[in-house]
Amino acid sequence: MTASPRHVHPGCTTRYTRALPASLIVWAGLCALLMGASARPAQGQGGGPIQSEVSVFGAGASTEALPFWLGANQYGRLGRSGTPLGARLAARRPFSGAKGGLDYAVGAGVIGRASANSTLHVQELYGQLRYGPLQLTAGWKKQVIGRVDTARSLGGITRSENATPLPKVRVSTPGYVPVPGTNGFLGVKGYLAHGWMGADRVVQNAFLHEKYGYLRLLPPEWPVTLHAGLIHHAVWGGTPTDAVAGREAGAFRDGLRQFGRVFFALRGSDEVGPDHMGNYDFSVDVSAGPVEAQVYRQFFFEDKAGLWFRNVWDGLWGVSLRRRGGPALVEAVLYEHFRFIRQNAKYAEGQRAGADRNFSQFFYRSGWTYQGRTLGLPLVTPPAGTPGVPDDRPGIANSLVVAHHVAVEGTVRPGLSYRLTGTYSENSGSKSLCSDPECTDLLDDRFARTGQWSFLVEAFGRVPGTEALAYDLGVAVDTGDFREESVGVRVGLTWRGLHDPLGR
Repeated sequence: MTASPRHVHPGCTTRYTRALPASLIVWAGLCALLMGASARPAQGQGGGPIQSEVSVFGAGASTEALPFWLGANQYGRLGRSGTPLGARLAARRPFSGAKGGLDYAVGAGVIGRASANSTLHVQELYGQLRYGPLQLTAGWKKQVIGRVDTARSLGGITRSENATPLPKVRVSTPGYVPVPGTNGFLGVKGYLAHGWMGADRVVQNAFLHEKYGYLRLLPPEWPVTLHAGLIHHAVWGGTPTDAVAGREAGAFRDGLRQFGRVFFALRGSDEVGPDHMGNYDFSVDVSAGPVEAQVYRQFFFEDKAGLWFRNVWDGLWGVSLRRRGGPALVEAVLYEHFRFIRQNAKYAEGQRAGADRNFSQFFYRSGWTYQGRTLGLPLVTPPAGTPGVPDDRPGIANSLVVAHHVAVEGTVRPGLSYRLTGTYSENSGSKSLCSDPECTDLLDDRFARTGQWSFLVEAFGRVPGTEALAYDLGVAVDTGDFREESVGVRVGLTWRGLHDPLGR
């Protein structure tokens, strides 16, 4: 018997608004820069080879919408509906790895999709400079924030692999930097970024502020290391639509003084914006014989109550085990548990779960999304990814989620590996569904928990007789009462090459 989704809303499609006809010109110019830069390495550095990639891919399903794991956590490579044919062109010159001095890296990636809603957009376009313990990055670059097992994880709570990268300028350390005088027992790493959220939003051209700081205890070569971090995001500035502008005059200020308030999460006496959120991030890394393990926990917050752990059971738990020592049938196993249920509800006062509006934000009602996808963990979905909700609504339609997630990967034989992914989620909607495309009002769309299973089986390998040509296959299944039951297939073929102008 086929289970029915919670709602039926035919005709939901995904539309990417960053279709850039000029992106081919950008691509050609950056490739020229890559070729020229590698041909003229800096004094005292050999320069690194250019890594090139050309891939073609396609996906389809028994339903209009692809199963969840065919489209999620791929930086927007696939749309939510089937992609009969797509292509990605990419090239990068990584850091040379030379010790000391000034080093640089550049990269670009363009994706085109031929389907009912054909698109062409830049997935990556960035440049980086590194000098000593500091690194500067500008442009669109893939990024996950949080100490999670990114190869198999649901993703960091607030920044995962789900959405197309947004443009940012960021300063960071390239990793942990030893604290002087501690003999490696203490290490710190930090990150500060300024980004742009784009114009296709309820509040247009808003700014993004991000930063984090981490402390590592015990030297990295020890069998156990401890990690603790604080991650902070804020959306501020921008131009609100007429429907939003009158809600709070002081919520959308910009300028240097306002940046200082945003940095320290302060507010003037006459304002209640902008919108802040973040998480505490703790992990323990263990290396014991042939096994490496990572145990991690992220606590999410959007206000002062969250900062003081009112939602202590909400957040992400994870345990990752990896076998060292070469290929094996089982090389890695991951288990994660995610909860976004309480959301500051005062149970003692009889409040329902989901009193807050996680990821929906208060003033910036397009929510924690970019180009129609959630920036954070993908189980929290915007209307376009939520069954039964018109996809022209901004914001978040399903934020009350509890989930269990398992992933296993290994090598079947030389040149052929696999990954198995399974997720069970219970979904309960959101308190903050926008009533219309302008989000003039918010609707309480919370409902009883609705179960959903999402599976993905993947195979990766080299085409026989080649070294540079690889294939990937994926079969995904959705079954349950939240999404429409669906079976989907993804296929891909990728050529990767190195070009060294110095002929090494």
